[in-house]
Amino acid sequence: MSNHKKRLFLILLIIIIINIIPLRVKAETIKNSNNIEKEFNIKKYNLGNDVSFKGVFSSHSWYFKINEWWNVNSVYTEIKFSLNQLLDKETYLLISVNNKPFYSQKIYYDNKSEVQNIKVNIPKDMIVYGSNELKVETYSRISDLPCVDDVNTANWIVLKGDSNIDVNFNNILADNNISNFPYPYLKENNEDSSSTCIVIPNDYTDGELSAALLLNSYFGKIYDNGDFRGKIYKYDDFIDQGVYSGIYIGNYENLPSEISFLSDNKENCTIKTINSPYINKENMKMLLIVSNDDNNLIKAIKTLMNKELVYQLESDIFIVDKSLEEENKILDESEKITFKDMGFNELNLKGEFRRSATLNYSLPKNRKLSSGDKIKIFMRYSQNLDFDRALVTIYINETPIGSKKLEKEKCNNDELELVIPEDIKESNYMKFKITFDLEILNSYCEKRQGEMPWALVSNESYLYTGLNNVTNYYFSNYGSPFIKDRMYNDTLVILPDDLTSEDLTEIGKVFGYLGKDLHYNNGNLKAIRNSNLKGEEKENNIIIYGTPEKNTIIKNLNNYLWFKFNDTYSKFISNEKLFLTDPFSSKISVFQLDVSPYNSQKAMLIITSPNEKILRDSLEYLSSSSKIYELNGDSVVIDEYGNIKTYKIKKDIEPPTYSKVAVLKEKDKGILIIMVLFLVFGLISGILYYLKYKSLSKGNQSVQNKNNSNKRIIFEKTNVYKKGTKEETTKDFFD
Repeated sequence: MSNHKKRLFLILLIIIIINIIPLRVKAETIKNSNNIEKEFNIKKYNLGNDVSFKGVFSSHSWYFKINEWWNVNSVYTEIKFSLNQLLDKETYLLISVNNKPFYSQKIYYDNKSEVQNIKVNIPKDMIVYGSNELKVETYSRISDLPCVDDVNTANWIVLKGDSNIDVNFNNILADNNISNFPYPYLKENNEDSSSTCIVIPNDYTDGELSAALLLNSYFGKIYDNGDFRGKIYKYDDFIDQGVYSGIYIGNYENLPSEISFLSDNKENCTIKTINSPYINKENMKMLLIVSNDDNNLIKAIKTLMNKELVYQLESDIFIVDKSLEEENKILDESEKITFKDMGFNELNLKGEFRRSATLNYSLPKNRKLSSGDKIKIFMRYSQNLDFDRALVTIYINETPIGSKKLEKEKCNNDELELVIPEDIKESNYMKFKITFDLEILNSYCEKRQGEMPWALVSNESYLYTGLNNVTNYYFSNYGSPFIKDRMYNDTLVILPDDLTSEDLTEIGKVFGYLGKDLHYNNGNLKAIRNSNLKGEEKENNIIIYGTPEKNTIIKNLNNYLWFKFNDTYSKFISNEKLFLTDPFSSKISVFQLDVSPYNSQKAMLIITSPNEKILRDSLEYLSSSSKIYELNGDSVVIDEYGNIKTYKIKKDIEPPTYSKVAVLKEKDKGILIIMVLFLVFGLISGILYYLKYKSLSKGNQSVQNKNNSNKRIIFEKTNVYKKGTKEETTKDFFD
């Protein structure tokens, strides 16, 4: 066969294969294409805080992320640092990424500049999609003597907090597959998420608003550049603002003509992706979530919150029917939580002297550590240590909780279990630091850093906790109790009948913040207009927002408010905590977190003010990570300038005794049961002994009484006989 015929045969074969086997465009194919946006973007990752290096060898790592939808053009890092004035010896700086070194430089003290900087490109072939580690290492000496530089506090270098990593990229153009979600509706171009937009009908239903708030919560969870600041628009405002890309949630009857489509089953929910009909611009999409059944709208949002389902939707349309199992599988956090469950791998520490690793973990907001909680680590370490000086120490929130001396006989299989002390237990945030003191026997201070000795902590190490429920409602635990065990906890938000797009956006931000604590899509969140209430407030934890004029349920609850409105609901009146003056009393917002008056087992958050603008502005304190930490207690007063006063009105509720028993570990419960059984058996034995002794005593007394009675009768009869015989003498029968 000639070469020409071979080429023709190969071309025909390729054409046949293409027609027989449909090609799927995967993310990898998209990433390698030139199908990208023309606009350039820069994403900056700052170190954040100054880091001090001391001694000969020092290092610090921080992390940057490469999104799968970025076509990376270049990455560079700018390292800013200051040096001690005594440096006249060799000092070096090494930069590596993902444990691969790519840049080294000798550095000197410069008396003309307090802060020096190095700016260098990071090779693209060393970078991976997802998380990347940038490490800065230094070698610094101010003496030729061994050991001196390791302990001399004058030997320092400071890595400045404004050191940074800049990623230059273009966004990749998305196709219409639903599996791309949340891209391109939520992008990580910069710190601003305000371009993300959810659209609902002008005359929206409660179900459509509920779906929008739930979706906003999910965006708050997955957005890792700070607080989510997306918008919720009514349809007319969406068009007027000229925002032409977003997510539309509605029903078939109100679907605008330009995005309408036919459906045979309007009760099921349809998820559909289309190119935006409002503007001819690249990467502008509309995601349509449409159903006449409000419950199915929620089901569709929960489907989009389930990554395991979303990645399978390689089509521009998907019908969410009732048979779909959309809810997440829940991890049981009630007892043993391994480091692996927390998302950490093995901790591998290398090098001599003190080596540390840090793990951060947050309990659900409605939980706190309980009596008897423990941390247990499994570890291995070098055999060549100086075991007289080798030690492992565990810290929680910078407080040491215990140490253990390392032993040569256990170097391949050692463990340490510590009870978490009482003073740690009020926090639901835990920063674990595991520190090893590693020194080699008879070692001479080295001028080089090696990988010996070493210590390794297994990711099968765990936290063992009963996770007590938080029983008091305070803003320090917000969003508990509305979020419980990382899901919505029967949360009902009661809103005025008619809200503007600005109102909807600010309320949406509150639920975007609450979403930070979500891990699962299983809970219940429902929004309802106050005129539609039909007793739902009695069954749920409730959040009530609005002025008394716009949300009349607040008038009904005025007697339950700690800061009550006056008779005309135009201002607040004074109480024992705060004397209010005019006009200040009419220009404040009040937050109250308390037990629901409709159900003592549920909670209530009231957010109210006589002034709509002041009320809307005050929501910043419930939607901002920096603001929320200014709140504490159970009552808050915020003025028109954002100044706040916080109060603790109600006394703490102590949990019942049985709840303390309920959180005990199985081993402790077993010991307690045995002790109780011993007490019960002892009590029963004592009662039986007492009854037996009492019975015997009564029997003996009865016999004695009977004998005495018989003797008395005999004595009396004898006397009768004696009285009848005068010449006989009386005989004492008792002798």
